[in-house]
Formats: sequence, structure tokens, C-alpha cells
Amino acid sequence: MSAIEARVPVLEGRGLVKRYGVVTALDGADFDLYAGEIVALIGDNGAGKSTLIKALSGAIVPDRGEILLNGTPVHFHNPLEARQSGIETVYQDLALAPALDIAENLFLGRELRRKDIAGVLFRVTDRPRMLREARAHIADLKINVRSMKQPVETLSGGQRQGVAVARAAAFASRVVIMDEPTAALGVRESGMVLDLIRTVRAR
Repeated sequence: MSAIEARVPVLEGRGLVKRYGVVTALDGADFDLYAGEIVALIGDNGAGKSTLIKALSGAIVPDRGEILLNGTPVHFHNPLEARQSGIETVYQDLALAPALDIAENLFLGRELRRKDIAGVLFRVTDRPRMLREARAHIADLKINVRSMKQPVETLSGGQRQGVAVARAAAFASRVVIMDEPTAALGVRESGMVLDLIRTVRAR
């Protein structure tokens, strides 16, 4: 990477504005994120932190302003478009399915299909491959769980957060965004999640 490339933020927001009726949630917000950085947004409730996250991740469309990815303007109309550009988001509610197991949650909405006729015609999932890859992702981030077949509803708050982060890290090629990743967690579990964030950054 050249010195010039190193100075280009991987993700930028320029003059982002978002209004809901008479309420201005974002008023000309700017944001820079460089490769390898961990950046925290700090502010009071209602300051617009979640709105900025949603704008950068495609969950909402700003009324004005510009978002750039590696210096190139992008226009996300939904989270899928952001994910296709390498941006994964862990929302505060984690978006996990409690009754499904860890492997199923890691591939939720992106299930791996068998390559035989059953997978092609009937979209039968490749369960063994999903278990193998889920086990590798969880082990890579040093998340301590009993089994990939363990339902998410049986996990602790920190473990659930770990599964959500592992899913984001597995598919993100550029940026992982987290909305209040330690909310409602105890001191020990918060420390575990912060260690997990540093592990993702180091990958």
C-alpha cells in the first residue's frame, strides 16, 4: 500500500443530514475510518449515534451528504447493498434467531447449499460444511462455546454478542460496525467483547 493509499479512509461520511419531520437526527455529520482503526462514537442519548451507524450501513438513506468507500462515492439503499460492498453491522438487538443453533445463526440468510442436485433444485443446505466453517470462525475469534449445535437462546449475553460479531467478521471484507456492543453486559462480558473487537481488528 502506498503512502497516498494509506491516507485514504476506508469509509467516509461527508455532511450527512437525516431528518424525521421536524426532528434533525443528523446535521452535517462527518466521519472518517482508516484501515486497522477502532473508532468509538460517544454522545448523549438522542445525539444521532445510531442514526449515523444506520446511514453508513445502508439501513437508512441520508437526506443529504455523501458516503465514500475507499475514496469512491457509494449510495446504499439497503443493508444488503452495504454488505455486498464489504460492510457488516452488528445492531444493538444482535439480529439473532434464539431457537436456531450457532452455525445456523452464523449463516442466517446466507445458508450454504449442497452442490448436488438436492442443493441445486431443492436448495438443501450443506449442514456439515456450515458446521465446519462456523467452528473455524468461532475458534478463530477464541469464543468459548460448548458446541456449534447449541441453540443461541442458551448462551450468555457475551457469547451471543460473540456469535453476532463472528458472523459480521466472517463476511466483512472492509468494515465491521457495531451499535453499542457492550450494552446490558456485565464487566467481565464487556471485557470479553472488547477483546473480541481487538481480535477482529488484528485479522
